[in-house]
Amino acid sequence: MELKKLLDTELMVSPICLGTVNYDTALPKADSKYQLSHFLDMGGNFIDTAHIYGDWEPGVDARSERTIGEWLHETGNRDKLVIATKGAHPAWKALTVPRVQPKDIEKDLDESLSYLNTDYIDLYFLHRDDPKVPVSAIIDCLDAACWKGKIRYYGCSNWSLPRIKEAAAYAKSKGSKGFVVDQLMWSLADINFYNLPDKTFILMDGQTHAHHHEHHMNVMAYMSIAKGYFTRRHQGEKLPEGVTSVYDNASNDRIYDLASKIVSQGEYSFMDLSLMYIMSERKFPAIPIASFDNPAQLVEGLSCWDKPIPQDVMEEFATLKKFVYRS
Repeated sequence: MELKKLLDTELMVSPICLGTVNYDTALPKADSKYQLSHFLDMGGNFIDTAHIYGDWEPGVDARSERTIGEWLHETGNRDKLVIATKGAHPAWKALTVPRVQPKDIEKDLDESLSYLNTDYIDLYFLHRDDPKVPVSAIIDCLDAACWKGKIRYYGCSNWSLPRIKEAAAYAKSKGSKGFVVDQLMWSLADINFYNLPDKTFILMDGQTHAHHHEHHMNVMAYMSIAKGYFTRRHQGEKLPEGVTSVYDNASNDRIYDLASKIVSQGEYSFMDLSLMYIMSERKFPAIPIASFDNPAQLVEGLSCWDKPIPQDVMEEFATLKKFVYRS
């Protein structure tokens, strides 16, 4: 497994980023800490969390960050990891109220540093945007955090392409790197946008892909395995409506048929192909974020980074992709 360099940074990261959205909620705390250790032992060094992860459970907030922070304190492994976290998301009990003012960013960042038991965050994301806040105020706030040593680099998550362009123009005008990574929803499976429960998600589409190609902007892909859609479909599982409504469409039928032929040859699994689709992107650095429910899934998922990527298959997948259905 070779590390991948994120452009415009000094960050060298594993080709798969470990997602921690379910830590101390669906995945018990002890299992979460075991997963972190196992991921590190297998050669991984890149983890992704968010300040709001776990807030849907009653009791303490920021459960994922707190669990990671406890593990870092117990193991002393901070210098072995590249940590990404996200802030400025609306509060769980007020999801329609934006929180992207500089005071919101500063509050969440300071709390994340405390919960994660670290003096700095390698890659800090704004989890959502608020078009009413000038990009100048946002970029200036994040640059100030960099100058103070609280973060090394920063990125955006679920920001529209026009706002990304606006922020990039402002950052360039003041000699700042600006956003170095865009984190958005992207997978081998195409998506029925209007059936998504959360319409604030920003999805990879053709125009966004072209922009990242032109500007060589790093991308991190969340929901990169598409809730295991292809694997579960192959196993004959009766998928819940929340999955089928999002992923059942004509292009996914064609992608599934091709993937099934490849999987039947015995070298690759559906999970391999899903992760490799993101990893194989040649036009800009792309890192899939993957969450795992148990140790067996973790081992299966990470095993793909030691397999050769069948580039011809990936190119064929690309010809089948529609990215997003918006009708």
